[in-house]
Amino acid sequence: MSAAPFTFSRCLRLCLPALVVGLVLRVIVLTAIPSTYFGPDSNSYFETPRKLWTENTFGVGEKRRWLYPILLAPLPALPVSTARSVVVIQHVIGLATVLGIGWIVGHLVSWKTLWVPVVTTLCAVWPRMLWQEQEMVAETCFLGAFVLTVALAFPYGCLRDRRRLFWFLMSAALIVALKPHGRGIWVGCLVAAALCTRCSLRSWDWKCGAAVALAIGLIITSGSTRQGNWLLLNSTLPLVDLDSPKYKEYRDALRPIVLDARSQLDQYPWRQNNYKRAIHSTNPADIDLVWASLVADKKMFPRVCADFARKAVLAHPIEFTKLAIGKIGVAAANRQGIDCLDPATFWHDQRETIADRWKGERVSEMQLYYRLDEAGYDRMSEEYAKRVNPAMPFLTWIARNFTWLQEIPLADGRQGLRVQWLGWLTALGFITCLTPRRFAATLIIWLPMFLYLGTVFAVGDSVSRYLHPVDWINLLLPAMAMDSVLAALYLLFTRSRSGLKETPLPA
Repeated sequence: MSAAPFTFSRCLRLCLPALVVGLVLRVIVLTAIPSTYFGPDSNSYFETPRKLWTENTFGVGEKRRWLYPILLAPLPALPVSTARSVVVIQHVIGLATVLGIGWIVGHLVSWKTLWVPVVTTLCAVWPRMLWQEQEMVAETCFLGAFVLTVALAFPYGCLRDRRRLFWFLMSAALIVALKPHGRGIWVGCLVAAALCTRCSLRSWDWKCGAAVALAIGLIITSGSTRQGNWLLLNSTLPLVDLDSPKYKEYRDALRPIVLDARSQLDQYPWRQNNYKRAIHSTNPADIDLVWASLVADKKMFPRVCADFARKAVLAHPIEFTKLAIGKIGVAAANRQGIDCLDPATFWHDQRETIADRWKGERVSEMQLYYRLDEAGYDRMSEEYAKRVNPAMPFLTWIARNFTWLQEIPLADGRQGLRVQWLGWLTALGFITCLTPRRFAATLIIWLPMFLYLGTVFAVGDSVSRYLHPVDWINLLLPAMAMDSVLAALYLLFTRSRSGLKETPLPA
């Protein structure tokens, strides 16, 4: 790498093209769709401001603890509606995140003038990043916290400064404060910090220990065990033992759908979502009366799900790992979210998603969110649905041509995956991270990424949104691969011309 220091001012200059392009693109999107999308998960985040402003009570649900609902709580007091304010705030956070990515890239490549603008511009126009900024979920803040944490670890070796280490650990705690499933990232960052500082955790001062304790407290008090257990059961459904005498009546109840899932084991990463609702349903028609009664028992249901799932993992670790990897592949091949950036599609889906929320006790929630009654919302959505997003052709082209994997049809209606050019470059980039020259500096990137992917997709299904926090890494790795090739070619060329044993690389 270049011996010249990579300063923040230089980083800002190199990121300027990405920031300008990203700003223009976000203004275009905001002009076409000046509202956040209130999705299936948004209501659990918005529960905190709803109760605060309509019931004068404050609380954060176990499922969505801690930070994002609290950040939403004061927004109804702004002069504009929450639907408008959240989307602007999240787009600003997205642009700031691009600058953080540029800082990381500049410390990991030799040809900074080339790769910092390329990687940051790709991140700035990345369709999934744009869509997550448009939806009222914690993903945009989650990504920003992860990038901030990694950025605080550069230049490599700076974590030996205890003040810098403290802020790094506080930023890592912010990750788990935003999303419970960020605990894999947190563990990876903690391990990488310990290895990079070349010291044991005991040698960290009390402030660093307090930051770690804070994160542990956030992890313990966030996330729903009930939900996690039944989602894990859904992920292991084809592997469930049907012959064990323990909980025999529940195994017998699940037998038909377990056998059905087992018959299409190689397709389960695509089909897992088909069984999700039935496993969690209290309707006897979905499975049977015995299972429906179990689901209604809030104490027994997670216990049975945990028993079935954990024993399935222990009995079939290789098959379970294959299923998790398959789900990552399906998510990577999914272009979900692109169509929703089209105003007509956005408002059609929005009307369907919140149709029931304009009835009964949820009316106050929608009125607080939009600052409109149902008639006003209908007029607004009909008017905005007629708008055009001029960026759609460009975003569609990016989504079609920059992809790691592609779904391909196989015989008998089955599906498969094919590695694309970006996927091969990403794999090559990861290999360069394992070389002695880059291993220590890149540990803070790929270790949290793998722990995150492993923990999230082991439990969840193939939701493409789960890839959002690590998309930027999988755009950085190809740049690192090509940077290594260019550096090697440049070294060979200069040595052949000058005969020098070593020639410094360009900054």
